[in-house]
Amino acid sequence: MLPENWLVTVVIPVFNGERWISSTLASAAAQTHSMLEILVIDDGSTDGTAAIVEAAASRDDRIRLIRKQNGGVSAARNKGIAEARGELIAPLDADDLWHREKIARQVAAMRSPEVGLVYCWAVEIDENDRIIPPVYAGATATGKVLEEVVANAGIIVSGANPLIRRSCLMAVGGYDPNAQPCEDWKIQLSLAEICDFALVPAHLVGYRRTSGSASKNVARMARSMENVSRWIMDRRPDLPPFIWRQMVCHRNRYLAHLALTNDQFACAVRYKAASLRAWPWSILSRDTVIFWLRWISRMAGLTRLRKSPTTHAVDFKNLH
Repeated sequence: MLPENWLVTVVIPVFNGERWISSTLASAAAQTHSMLEILVIDDGSTDGTAAIVEAAASRDDRIRLIRKQNGGVSAARNKGIAEARGELIAPLDADDLWHREKIARQVAAMRSPEVGLVYCWAVEIDENDRIIPPVYAGATATGKVLEEVVANAGIIVSGANPLIRRSCLMAVGGYDPNAQPCEDWKIQLSLAEICDFALVPAHLVGYRRTSGSASKNVARMARSMENVSRWIMDRRPDLPPFIWRQMVCHRNRYLAHLALTNDQFACAVRYKAASLRAWPWSILSRDTVIFWLRWISRMAGLTRLRKSPTTHAVDFKNLH
């Protein structure tokens, strides 16, 4: 079967997502890859989410609403994977957006049977669909990427990013509900042990940063990252020591920026110091410069510059 004929199942877990679910569904439905089914897993919403999805499903028979008791994003994704008819799974968070060519370009990169996951790059967007600068190229690792996924505490930005073979997801047991909010890093680690990764080097995902997002809870994120770190260290003691030092560096670097985003200035400095202790050479990195510039600007009460809002959704065309 030619790749353009492969059925892709889009899995959208949602809990009380009435604000953005229409836009998210529209970006999924607008994909140039036409062989789609779109499963919305309503994880016990108490707002108008279900009614919005049912209305969309009445206009597009590719959309199907599945309702379940609240159990978290991992359990909701796993429910979608279990219900999927497609051989390829495309997770999509209920407030994120896709470029219309995302799935088509990822499917084309999935031709090799050794490839089990195709990822791309992402931009951050705010609550008004505005791109949050700066915009950088992401990771470039392909093939056997386990060491890169460990060392960088993940190489894929956003759970709405990868396209994954369903058989590979089933082989690793799906997403781990106990790993939240680091379930995306853990699934990358699990998949990197059994399949190759491929890359579409383009910004095809708009990853929304909101005031209530789980990824903004610094203490919870730190605990989760520590747990996943211990899991992979116990599982793969054969990896070289420098990989573990890089992992500690990148993990604390991420937490430093997260704390800074929350204006937890002292906490941010502690995480940054821990990052530098683990990998002193990173003191010369671009990230260190950016961290201190952000720290100074936020301490001074300055806000990040943002591009002007788009009309309906993020326009990724100028970012490739």
